[in-house]
Amino acid sequence: MDSIFNSNFDTLKTALDVQLKRQELHAENIANAETPGYKKKYVAFEEYLQQSKEEYLQQSKMKLRMNTTDEKHMSSSPSTVQAKQITQDNTSITNDENNVDIEMETTEMVKDALRYQVLSRLMSANIDRYNTVIRNAR
Repeated sequence: MDSIFNSNFDTLKTALDVQLKRQELHAENIANAETPGYKKKYVAFEEYLQQSKEEYLQQSKMKLRMNTTDEKHMSSSPSTVQAKQITQDNTSITNDENNVDIEMETTEMVKDALRYQVLSRLMSANIDRYNTVIRNAR
């Protein structure tokens, strides 16, 4: 079912979810910084978003559009991009095979917190626009 909201809501919700998951993983990485053999985890999202964008642009260059008459048909519209959790197990920075750098994790945590604030303000602005339209429609 299509949403009454524009695609910005879905994109912003996904981006907010990604930032939240990143914060959780940074906290987990910091908590395990002294655990022997622990490998850093991170969220890959932007790469998949860029790949989806390129695929959509490539599809939009086609002169012939796909007609979907059944829900099982492939869609020609861009799909929702999902973030993936990745464990970085090809490096280690200590003798005990741990690869967590606390300073880098803390820096990334601050950057992600700022991104989350920006995204939440964008979501609030989107909601305010809809509220304005609803109030003025009466």
